[in-house]
Amino acid sequence: MKKTMNSLYKPIYLITIFELISFIACQSPTYNYHFCLGPGNDTATASYKSDLTLLLDYMSSNASDKSFYNDSLNGIYSLFLCRGDVSSDVCRVCVSNASQTLTQTCPSDKRAIIWYDQCLFRYSNINFLGQLELYPRLFMWSALNNTSPEEGDIGTRGLLYSLVSQAPYKNMFQTNEMVVGNGPGCRYGLVQCSIDLDVDGCSTCLRELLNQTEDCCIGRSGWRILTPSCCIRYEMYPFYEQTSNLPGSAPENEGGVGKGGKSTRKNTIITASSLAGFLASVLVAGFSYYSSLVNIIAQYSVEGTSHEILKRSSQGSKPAHLTEESIHLHLSDEDRSGDLHHFNLATIQTATNNFSRENKLGEGGFGPVYKVETSSLIY
Repeated sequence: MKKTMNSLYKPIYLITIFELISFIACQSPTYNYHFCLGPGNDTATASYKSDLTLLLDYMSSNASDKSFYNDSLNGIYSLFLCRGDVSSDVCRVCVSNASQTLTQTCPSDKRAIIWYDQCLFRYSNINFLGQLELYPRLFMWSALNNTSPEEGDIGTRGLLYSLVSQAPYKNMFQTNEMVVGNGPGCRYGLVQCSIDLDVDGCSTCLRELLNQTEDCCIGRSGWRILTPSCCIRYEMYPFYEQTSNLPGSAPENEGGVGKGGKSTRKNTIITASSLAGFLASVLVAGFSYYSSLVNIIAQYSVEGTSHEILKRSSQGSKPAHLTEESIHLHLSDEDRSGDLHHFNLATIQTATNNFSRENKLGEGGFGPVYKVETSSLIY
């Protein structure tokens, strides 16, 4: 009976291991934001939608063996770009998710773009290939400042300048890290350009974003700026694959398949046990990392700029969709109507004295909270 039970447990055991491997390998990509960019008076026709569906399906099929791809069909142009360090499987899943999300959320728009941590996907009825495009622009930053303000951003600018200077000449992608002070803490940076850009276009794009960091991000414990043509990111935790630390490929099994009788069974058990232990370690580490990542993302304030948008959301890494034309703001107790009022960014900047420290009331679950001069809000 015991032998029978052992023989039953073996396939269940192996199936469980296989499912764990599949679970780890097929984690969903991390969504950042998307824009549906088609003007309301220029909606996609049935023919356009049909062609777009065909094009997006074809794009997704090419993500299996490519990290960058662009194509066009009957005046529709599309492109995907996976982060330079991700695997082909991660790229494929990310592109597939991005394509499906845009199809569902922007069904009548001729132009759209979406960012995940692992990839970018976009399409348009205007040929953007090879063109430097800085808008729409998405800012994300941690609501937390650096834990040691006196150390500030020592070395941060040097790290970023180094990445920006090297990336245009190194496959449009570059990562690096630096040790802060004498402690164990590290800072991690990543920059990437769309591969359809030339060297000058990539350099111009990244330097523009680098200039923006002085206003939005320096002093924060983590941040990123995303545009259609390039992106830049800085964190206090490792968020990219550090290839120098990846294990080498395992040596080939010289014994061959099925050789060795009992030793084959022994090797199988040892391998399975080792794999189970490895998977358990990965799952524990993955859970710890995921928990810290969620906490970080939940503290992010999001500002996307097209005709510039300011976004505050309690939904963490899955903010509700905004149009690119306006800011949605609900006024407080003085406004008894309960209506949702719309203001452009210039008005909000005036009302908050350009988000000055003097107008900042504190930090909340939605991000920074600012006092406004209501006389500046005309509606």
